[in-house]
Amino acid sequence: MMTTDHPRRGLRGLAAAALLVAAMALPAPAVMAMDAAPAEVEPVPMDLEMTAAAVTELRIVIDDLSTRNDVLQADNTSLQQTVDTLALERDRLADSLHHFDDLYEPLEADRQLLFELRKGLPETRIEAEAQLDRIRSLALSSNPARLGQLVNRVDDAAPAFLDWRFTEFLSPQEATEAYVNSGANAFETSMDEFRSEVLMSVANRLDGLLNVIDRVR
Repeated sequence: MMTTDHPRRGLRGLAAAALLVAAMALPAPAVMAMDAAPAEVEPVPMDLEMTAAAVTELRIVIDDLSTRNDVLQADNTSLQQTVDTLALERDRLADSLHHFDDLYEPLEADRQLLFELRKGLPETRIEAEAQLDRIRSLALSSNPARLGQLVNRVDDAAPAFLDWRFTEFLSPQEATEAYVNSGANAFETSMDEFRSEVLMSVANRLDGLLNVIDRVR
């Protein structure tokens, strides 16, 4: 019995030793797995770095767009203010044009009235009466509120003056007495007052015209 068991134990020992040698010759799976793991984990930090760079770049782009948006908003505000200013200027010019329209006819009447007042008295009564009619019409077109009453005084005194003017007297003394006694002298007084008021009216209108021009500038 003992002779039989000894060889079996020897074979078992040889088999165990062979397995041990074979195991030592083979690469350990655990070691291989540990060596391979870093190769799989290593790209992860690289991806994070690229993502952080992309986020930083996007932030720069967003900041740039925000700055441009602020500039555009400021430009838009400036443009709106310019549009409002131009609109006010347009309205002011339109209002000034209305003033020009309102002033045109009175100014034309002033021009013709001054021209008539510079003339001397015509040589015939018919022409003199026609001239006085033109003066009256132009005065009422120019400034009826200011000149109307004075031109009425001129018209009231005109008949006596024209009678005297176109009458032949025997002497200068007789003409002088008739000039005073007939009331012809009232015409000259009324005409002097009328001329003075015409000049004042024209001066005031020209002043108003200058104010309109100043607003247009």
